[in-house]
Amino acid sequence: MEHSSTSDLPVGYQPYTNCKTRVVDLRTLSLPESAEDEIYRDVYNKAIAQGGDYARSLQSAIESVKYGLAPPVAFPTETVYGLGHSAISTPCVTSIFATKGRPSDNPLIVHASSVAHLERMIQGPLPTVYAPLVKKFWPGPLTILLPVPAMSSFSPKVHPEQDTIAFRIPSNKYARFFIAATDTPLAGPSANSSGKPSPTTAQHVYDDLHGKINFILDGGPCDVGVESTVVDGLHDPPLILRPGGISLSQLRALGGVWTKTAIGYKRHSSANSGTPTPIGTGATTPQEDEDMHVVDINGAPRAPGMKYRHYAPKGRLILFSCEAVAQGRVSEKMKELCALHPSQHTNIGIITRRWGRFAGLAEPTASGATSNGEDPVPGSHTTLGTEVDVATLMTNTGHSIFLHEANLGPDIGRLAHELFYVLRKFDDLGCNYIFAEAVDATEEGADGTVVDAVIDRIEKASSERVW
Repeated sequence: MEHSSTSDLPVGYQPYTNCKTRVVDLRTLSLPESAEDEIYRDVYNKAIAQGGDYARSLQSAIESVKYGLAPPVAFPTETVYGLGHSAISTPCVTSIFATKGRPSDNPLIVHASSVAHLERMIQGPLPTVYAPLVKKFWPGPLTILLPVPAMSSFSPKVHPEQDTIAFRIPSNKYARFFIAATDTPLAGPSANSSGKPSPTTAQHVYDDLHGKINFILDGGPCDVGVESTVVDGLHDPPLILRPGGISLSQLRALGGVWTKTAIGYKRHSSANSGTPTPIGTGATTPQEDEDMHVVDINGAPRAPGMKYRHYAPKGRLILFSCEAVAQGRVSEKMKELCALHPSQHTNIGIITRRWGRFAGLAEPTASGATSNGEDPVPGSHTTLGTEVDVATLMTNTGHSIFLHEANLGPDIGRLAHELFYVLRKFDDLGCNYIFAEAVDATEEGADGTVVDAVIDRIEKASSERVW
């Protein structure tokens, strides 16, 4: 394992290379769904006491974080896989940015294993404004902003140019086990190359980061599939800085000051019925429920996902409104794209929930889960089970068009759960383009899944919108 000599990276930001990436399957451990930190540490100590290759790998993964050794370690959460390292060590935090290729002004979320662990980190109790959120949503897909402690031990690279730090306590038992075993505050963004779709399986992490990290802790596929909601309760009114697994309506239902919760991020076109939302501090739409306050400090984003394009697949993702589909714009766009490369075969992925088969472009010629033919990550058994149907078209010039359709059905929760998985699937299949059905902002999942979060992710991944 050695540092890369990549010349365009500043000193201290060279990623590690030639790592022998190992997968440690945490599902072999008997972990309670919820336990005190000491219980998780006891499970860890008993596991390594048994000796053998598994115990040595697990111990090496834990101690590389506990004692601040580079590179970071990938670990599962209920939202997406994280890339964790010590939040109190600047070299460790720097190694996260280097491994991902992440912009250095993009803040990180610090993960704790319990409220007691978090309060020990910040050297005191949580602000009372957060009490209803902690009671209702923690552990879970919620991140809160707290003031940087007066005698802070956190690396300033965790909160670049900011006077707040983002914290969360994941509900995934493997995540809490990992954090408790290290007994260290973990800075942990998503475990993918910056800008790519977030990873929801250990295989995704391996695809992106093998050779750059030593360990991937495998906890199976993620339950939620989109990142946590980031909330600033220190602002008046409280703000959602990033939509995620907890919705605006769920926060407002808590009562008190939270009934005034507002939007603190730039909403995209389909999140606002096709009309772009004005940007700027205190900017609002005419509707009371659409109030938006875009807040930053020193020009730096206050939370992950506020500034940079994210989640983009290799293929060009194009969104279509229902009106565009009805007007035949999908077929027009396909012909337009194929005309750009008349001598090449074209692979097009289709993500649909309500469209007809293949958006009316073709009938299926094959069915079943497609595969890129690669072996899975050693020790990994992760699958989300999405099937991809196939159809083949021929143009009169002999140009072959291969359509790959993932029909996720109308449940917005399933789209949230499997969006990143499907985008990566289409990458594996070599899709040059991806056609996707735009999400209607008026939808609301029966399980409380946030429509805004799905709109945010799919639009940030897109290159073009056909309305």
